[in-house]
This record gives sequence, C-alpha cells and structure tokens, in this order.
Amino acid sequence: MRMSPTGRTRERGFTLVELAVVTLIVVALAAVAAPSFAGFQRASQARNCAWGVATLARRARDYAICHGVRVALEYDGEERRFLLAQETDPGQFEPLALAGALPVTAPDSVEAIALSVEGQEAGPESPVVFFPDGQALRAEIMLEGSQGRLTVTIAPLTGRVRVVEGDAGEPVG
Repeated sequence: MRMSPTGRTRERGFTLVELAVVTLIVVALAAVAAPSFAGFQRASQARNCAWGVATLARRARDYAICHGVRVALEYDGEERRFLLAQETDPGQFEPLALAGALPVTAPDSVEAIALSVEGQEAGPESPVVFFPDGQALRAEIMLEGSQGRLTVTIAPLTGRVRVVEGDAGEPVG
C-alpha cells in the first residue's frame, strides 16, 4: 500500500468503470473485424481448393509419366469433387488412390465450377487426360465465388499446371 499526499492509503489496480470501458472497446473492435475475417476465410477456402486441384493435376502428370499409362483428372458434379483415375482398358478409367493425391471437394465458398477441356465445356464424360509422354489435354478449371474467380490452367504440350487469379493473368503464388 502507498500513502497518498493526503495521508490516505491507496491500493493499485483498475476500477470497475475502467475495465468496463476497455471491455466495450474490445467487443466493438471484434464486431468490426468479424465480417472481414469471414470474407478472408471464404477466400482462403476457395484458394485451397484451387491449389488442391492443381496438386491433383501435377500428381496425375507425374504418375502418367512414371507408370507409362494415361491418367485422368475427373470432376464429379454431384459430389462437387475432383479425383484421379487410371486407364485400365482403352477409354476405360478406374479410380486411382495415391498417397498425397486424395480427392478434392469444393467448399461452399466455391459457388460455381466450370470445366473446359480442349476449348469445349466439359463434364464427367470428358476428363482432363495426362499422357505418358508428359502431355495433357488443354484444360481450364474455373472456381468462382463471392471473393472472385480462380482458374487452374493445364498446358497441352507440357502438362504444366498453373493457378491464375481471374480468367487470365499472372500465376498466384
């Protein structure tokens, strides 16, 4: 305890009013920041999905080269997920399970998915195929949400995979 100039003892600490004011300020700041955080989280989910699809495409290319088979990156529209399949018979693909290449399911933050293979709108019947020589069918996979559009592009001659912000532009990351 300390003595004040008037001779009274004074304890150190905060008053209830001071604590209430600080609490109100913290609550107000949290209320302002919450919508911004939610938008950041939705954008992050969409980006993670795009990078997951790009990783699957790279794994498909690597597997096709290493094993001398055709590998497809397929999209299941009902379950909103991307997965890999290996050609077992000419034109027949069976699901392929690889370590580090699990199916990628689009989160709710991805409101629309459009797949274009060789310049044509594609669906489950026309997957992106990777060949044993490293080539692939030219493809664009567009993931669109309220935070914008991300496009996974696959080059035909090299099988190179890029994630692009919007329809065209510089690669992300």
